[in-house]
Amino acid sequence: MPAYRLFHIAINSTDLDRSLAFYQKLGFKMIADRTVDNPAVAKAFNVDSHDLRFLHLRLGDSENATLLDIVQWHKPDTLPADPVASQMQRGITRFAVLAENTDEVFEEVKAAGAKVITEPTTVLTPQGGWRVSLVQDPDGVVVQITQLLPSAQ
Repeated sequence: MPAYRLFHIAINSTDLDRSLAFYQKLGFKMIADRTVDNPAVAKAFNVDSHDLRFLHLRLGDSENATLLDIVQWHKPDTLPADPVASQMQRGITRFAVLAENTDEVFEEVKAAGAKVITEPTTVLTPQGGWRVSLVQDPDGVVVQITQLLPSAQ
C-alpha cells in the first residue's frame, strides 16, 4: 500500500520555547510536548543523539492536518545550518500557511521579531492569485504566509 497522507514536517530548533512562541503567532496550537531519551532514536534517524524534546503543532482542529514536528536535540545539541540562500535552490526552501489576511499575520510576526524576507506582495493571474510574504522562524526556516485571491473575472 502506498503512502496516503503527509504526516508531519520536521523542523530542528535550538530553543523550543522560542519556536513555539513564533508558531503560535501564526495560529498553530500545541498538541504534544514530549521528551525522549532512547538509544533507538539514534539508529532510527541516523544521528549522534538519542536525547530530544519535541513539540507537535497543528493549524486548525482536523486530526488529519499535517503537523509541525519541532525538535530540539541534546547531547549533542541541535547543529547549526546554513540558511536557505535562494528560493530557487534545490530542495525544500519553504513551507506555506494559509491566512485570511496576509498583512495582519505578517504584522503580528514582524512585531514579534520575525526576520522579514519579503513584504506582503500581490501576485495575480487570470485564474486567481495570492497575497504572499516570506518570513523566517527563529532558526531560519522560511515560512510563506499566503492569502488566496479570487480571479479578476
